[in-house]
Amino acid sequence: MMNSCPCWLSLLADLLRFLVLSLRSKTSLAAENLFLRKQLAFYHEREIRSRRLDNPTRLTLVWLSRWLIGETH
Repeated sequence: MMNSCPCWLSLLADLLRFLVLSLRSKTSLAAENLFLRKQLAFYHEREIRSRRLDNPTRLTLVWLSRWLIGETH
């Protein structure tokens, strides 16, 4: 039971971050998007490998993708 506590705390923190980010202006989000695209291009150029995701992050990404994109099937 104690092992699942950090997982749920991480999920709760991700949800809180998502809610805060949803209140930002479009200009701020566009600037962040541009920065992240540049950072990704830098990683591809330098051939830097990404780190392996932990389970709470993986679960958050699944929930967000299903919520934002919706299930097509």
